[in-house]
Amino acid sequence: MSEGIRTGALRGVGGWTVRSAWSTFCRTVVRVFYRRCEVHGLEHVPPRGPVLFCANHPSAIIDAVVLQAALPRNLHPLARSGLFRNPLLLPVLKLIQAVPVYRRQDTGSDTSRNRDMFRRCHELLGRGGALLIFPEGESHMDPAMRAMKTGAARMALDAITAEAPSLTLLPVGLTFSDVGRFRNSVLVQVGAPTPVGQAPEESKDQAVQRLTGEIEGALRQLTLNLASWQEHALLRRLERFFALRHGKYRRRSLNQRFRALQKLGDALTRLRARDPEALERTERRLQQFEGLCRRFGVRDYQLTITNTPATVARFVVRSLVILLVLLPVGIWGLINSIVPYGLTGVLAERMAHDRYQYDTAKVALGMGFFSLFWGAQTALVQSWWGWPAALGYLASLPPAAGLALFVQHERRRIAENIRTFFRFLRHRRLREVLGAKRQQLERDLARLARLAKRRLEEPPG
Repeated sequence: MSEGIRTGALRGVGGWTVRSAWSTFCRTVVRVFYRRCEVHGLEHVPPRGPVLFCANHPSAIIDAVVLQAALPRNLHPLARSGLFRNPLLLPVLKLIQAVPVYRRQDTGSDTSRNRDMFRRCHELLGRGGALLIFPEGESHMDPAMRAMKTGAARMALDAITAEAPSLTLLPVGLTFSDVGRFRNSVLVQVGAPTPVGQAPEESKDQAVQRLTGEIEGALRQLTLNLASWQEHALLRRLERFFALRHGKYRRRSLNQRFRALQKLGDALTRLRARDPEALERTERRLQQFEGLCRRFGVRDYQLTITNTPATVARFVVRSLVILLVLLPVGIWGLINSIVPYGLTGVLAERMAHDRYQYDTAKVALGMGFFSLFWGAQTALVQSWWGWPAALGYLASLPPAAGLALFVQHERRRIAENIRTFFRFLRHRRLREVLGAKRQQLERDLARLARLAKRRLEEPPG
């Protein structure tokens, strides 16, 4: 981790303690609220010296928490000035030395104060700090990145000519598997450094525009940028279908899935422009196949399972372990956590103005409700049975709550597999019919993939 900024409250041993506590808190939040967090490209992050991280902004305030958990530097994020008027957020923003940005679209915002913002950023960079900026200027729920603002490029160019000549500018891509769904996954990708400099023949404005375009291009390589959420859903269905075909879906990393989605997205763009009928025909067949599966209560992956005696035995043993060993602990976690869990989910949906704000609302409410209820429950145990029992009770709550979520998911999966197993036993032709339709769809998709490959090899136009 970087030495960071040794000023004010963040000084010496006390500064290290504060930074360590904040990073630990962010990592804990990510472990609790996300099923997986996968990080790539950390070799590009220098261990010390000034760094400007430029990231996309798909999920409001939680983006900064995820990035602090993922990156080995103490981050100072740029945040809209309105957040500093929130009495709950203000102590945290001061603790991490966040820098307020005054935007024109914010009511009551004085944009002339951005001169102080640039001065503060240059000061932090000059002391070897790491800044986090979201060049789109705001969080949003679009399936593609919005146009970049010029602030990041202007800040970087000013810094290298003044306080931080050795500045490293790094693009960072954030990809959530399903924004707004509890326990979804997040992929963090750090790209190669973007060169910062002004050519002798360039004016300052020209250099700013060029660097802004380079930052945008680097970020687009690290993010999915699609025409619509319908296309996003289609890509994920196709990626899952192909992965299941080769038996690799559960073993694939988030990075592998991302690369597959990028390639599929490029192929679909070409196909939609040059072979729309072939694409629409395959989409219809995919929808018909998925509709048949839903009608008979069959999951796509269940058609790829071969029910040998060994497979059935492993399933039975695993299910018994979950139901006989883990389920009782999960029930204990459910009993002690159902109220704060339910309140968090209901109120987060009401507070979030859009899906991209749901994760932030969920984390804030979850921390408050779970701290309140678990604290009150622990106090009751202490009053009845003393401190040893209370400490043991409190220590049991987090793992039991995690097991409750795991068992809930696995219980549904076990029930689905048992129902499907006996449905296939009663209706032997059903598996054959659905399997044949899947094989036909595989052939259609293989033809479409070959066509897409040819289109990708053709020059655009």
